[in-house]
Amino acid sequence: MIKYFLIGIIQGLTEFLPISSSGHIVMFGSLFNLDNLLLVSVVAHIGTLFAVIFCYRKRLFELIRHPLNKTNLHLIIATIPTVILVLLFNKFIEENFGTNSLIWGYLVSAILLLIADFFSFGKQPITKKSALIMGISQGFALLPGVSRSGTTLVFGLLSGVDKKEALDFSFLMSIPIIIASAVYECFDLFTSQITVNWFGIIVVMLTSFVFGILSIKIMLKLVNKNRLIYFSLYLIALSLILIFFF
Repeated sequence: MIKYFLIGIIQGLTEFLPISSSGHIVMFGSLFNLDNLLLVSVVAHIGTLFAVIFCYRKRLFELIRHPLNKTNLHLIIATIPTVILVLLFNKFIEENFGTNSLIWGYLVSAILLLIADFFSFGKQPITKKSALIMGISQGFALLPGVSRSGTTLVFGLLSGVDKKEALDFSFLMSIPIIIASAVYECFDLFTSQITVNWFGIIVVMLTSFVFGILSIKIMLKLVNKNRLIYFSLYLIALSLILIFFF
């Protein structure tokens, strides 16, 4: 149960902090030697989905009440290129996944975060162009070790978007992608015979939900204070550990 609890914490924190949840789940999942890691990953993602829905419940309610608005249009524009890139390159990424790809992904994320910390001066709202750029960057975050939240935030900031608005939009962008990935992974699960530890599954979901809320709160504070460099240094240190010990 401790292993399930730790996986929930890792997913909850890393999904919204710019340090790559997929990379951390793979690393720690292998270390813990958990059965049905794919199922655990799906459930953990569902927990973080509920976290972002909880934190943005008021705004989501308004988007549902008034579907013909700019934000929904921008979310559609951002989601389309992500889906296209995932469909085109998902198999290739899975076949070439390994420690080396994680190292390079972490380093890319670290560099992007450094750039965002020093060159993010925009004050513009989200536009169709910036939504498209953030959507394309979200697709490239499929690469192992490349943070989805970090990449979308960085390219939003470099597009001139206001920090708070770029981060809010990055979190909202995660909702359709997490839903789509969970459905896709569930399809694979239903075609295989597995034994489910239901108590462990509940622990993972609840833990990732609670720590997902915490990581969203942390990111909102740190982005406004230009503290992304801390995550950059963490990713560089993690890359060095992988280089020397794996």
